[in-house]
Amino acid sequence: MTGRPRRMLADVVQAAVDARVETVARGPCPRCGADTVAARTPDRVAAVDVRADPTPLDPVAEILARLDGRLTWCLTTGEHTGDRIRWRGTEHIAAGRCTHTVLADHRCRPRPVQGVLL
Repeated sequence: MTGRPRRMLADVVQAAVDARVETVARGPCPRCGADTVAARTPDRVAAVDVRADPTPLDPVAEILARLDGRLTWCLTTGEHTGDRIRWRGTEHIAAGRCTHTVLADHRCRPRPVQGVLL
C-alpha cells in the first residue's frame, strides 16, 4: 500500500523536472557570454540539450546556417507548456508549412589571441 503513493509522487516530481528543462530559458552562453536560448527537446527517445542564438532566421539565413554546419530548430509556443525547442529535420523544412520561429545552433565567436605565442 505504501509503494503506490511514493511512486505517484516520483512521477509528479519527474514530470515537473521534465517540464522545467524542456521550457526555453534565456541566458548568456557560459563560454562566450553571448545572449542565447537553451532547452532540452521534449523527445522521449533522443532528447537533446540545445543552445541556440535567439535571432529568428528567414529561409535564406536558415540555408546559410545549415551550409555552415549548424542545426536549425523550431521555437514553438504553447498556451499551457510555454516555449519549447523542437527538432527541425529536412522533411519538416521541405513541407514549407511551418509557422514557428526558426533558430540556429549557437556557435561561439572566435576570441582574439591574447599576447604573443612563443
